[in-house]
Amino acid sequence: MNEIKQPVTDVLQTKCRTCGGMAEFSPKDQTLKCLYCGSSTELDLTPAKVKENDFEYWAARSDEDLASEGIEATEVRCKQCGAVTTLPPERASSNCAFCGTPLILNEAVINRFWQPNYILPFKVDKRECDGIFQKWLGKKWFLPSQLKKGNVQTERFKGIYMPFWTYDADTSTNYRGERGINRTVTSRNAKGEEVKRTVTDWYNVSGRVNLHFDDIVVPASDSLPPKIMNRLTNWDQMNCVPYRQEFLAGFMTNIYNIDFRDGVHVAKEKMEQVIEDNIKSDIGGDKQRIRSKDVFYQNLMFKLLLLPIWVSAFRYNGKLYQFVVNGRTGQVTGEYPKDTMKIIMLVAAIITLIAALMLIFG
Repeated sequence: MNEIKQPVTDVLQTKCRTCGGMAEFSPKDQTLKCLYCGSSTELDLTPAKVKENDFEYWAARSDEDLASEGIEATEVRCKQCGAVTTLPPERASSNCAFCGTPLILNEAVINRFWQPNYILPFKVDKRECDGIFQKWLGKKWFLPSQLKKGNVQTERFKGIYMPFWTYDADTSTNYRGERGINRTVTSRNAKGEEVKRTVTDWYNVSGRVNLHFDDIVVPASDSLPPKIMNRLTNWDQMNCVPYRQEFLAGFMTNIYNIDFRDGVHVAKEKMEQVIEDNIKSDIGGDKQRIRSKDVFYQNLMFKLLLLPIWVSAFRYNGKLYQFVVNGRTGQVTGEYPKDTMKIIMLVAAIITLIAALMLIFG
C-alpha cells in the first residue's frame, strides 16, 4: 500500500497560482479553477497504469502493521442516519454530509486510514444535478401526484468521493451436476383425446470452469444504505487516474470503514453468481442442476478507489428519502415515496384484465 501523505477527510482547498485565492476542481472544465480570478490550472488526466495490491500479502499482516501505513483521522457517527463522517482535528463543529444533522463531536474517535490508490474525477457539474434528479423523479409512475405537480425541494447537493474496493482473481471451479434433456411423451386421456407432456431425462455430468475476474466493485463504506451503494456499479474505471489531492479540492471525501478483508467476501459472492451461470452453460442441455462446486481462487488482487457521487435527500410526510447522482454519468439511484392508491389501482387493473381474458378464452 502507498503511504498516506495527508488526510483525505474534509473539503480540500488549494491556492490559485495567479492571485492566491481558493481554487476548486471544476467537473465541467476538468481543471483546477480559481473561484476569484477564474484562472485555470491543467491537471494530468492520463488514465493510470493500474497496479493491484496482493491480497494474500496484505491480509497476512497484523492490524498494527496495517495501521502503520496510514495516518490519523477523526471520525464521528451521525445519530440520525448512522453515516460516518471524517473530520480534521481542528474542526470545532460540523453537520453530517449525508443528512445535515449536527454531529456530536465529543463522541468522535481517532482511527488510521490508507491512502486511496486511484481516483475517478467528477464530470457532472453540481448545477446539472437538480435537473437530472427532477427528470428521473418525473418518470416514476407511482410517485404521489402532488410531487409530480411541482419541483421537489431537495437538500443542497454535496459532492463526495466515496471509497470502493475492487478485486481481481483467477478462478478454477470443479463441479458435479446433472444435464436435463427434454422429450415429448404422447398419451390419451379418459376422453380419448391426445395429450402431450414434456418429460425430462437427467444425466450425471462433471467438469471444470476457469474464469478471470477483473475489477469487481465492492462498497468500502456503509455511510449510504446498501440498496443505494450496491447499485453504484456503472463506472468507467478505465479512466481512473493516480490519486492526487488536487482532484479533491471543493469536494468531501468519505473514508472507508469496511476492511478489504471483509469486502473480499462480497466480491466472492458476486464472482460465484457468474461462476454458476457459466457452469450451467457448460453443462448444457435443456435444464441444469448443480450438485456441488469447489471454487479455487488464485492471483487475488485488490485496490482502493475513490469514486464521485452527488448526495442529496428530500422529505415527504416526515420521512427522509436519500438519493445520489453518479458524478461521471448522471445516473440517479435512490428512494422515492410511492402512492399506495396508484399501486392498488394497478393491481386491480391487472386482475380485471386476467379475468376478462379468462372469460374470452375460456
